[in-house]
Amino acid sequence: MPSTSNDSGFILPLAVLSAVVMLYSLIIAQQILLGLIVVAAFWFLYLLYRLVLRLGRIATALEQLVEHRLDEERSP
Repeated sequence: MPSTSNDSGFILPLAVLSAVVMLYSLIIAQQILLGLIVVAAFWFLYLLYRLVLRLGRIATALEQLVEHRLDEERSP
């Protein structure tokens, strides 16, 4: 099943946001760990979002498979 959505649209803005947060934490706040925690949280939420999307696609595909098999059983 080919991908119907383009999820790469979030990667560039998230990378830019990560760079801005890291620069802020290094130059202004001078606390690199704080920046790393925030950036890691951003990327974790993004990956969690992608996981939920993929699980939804798997569930949809399984539902279609079950419907297809039931249709085959009903019509001999």
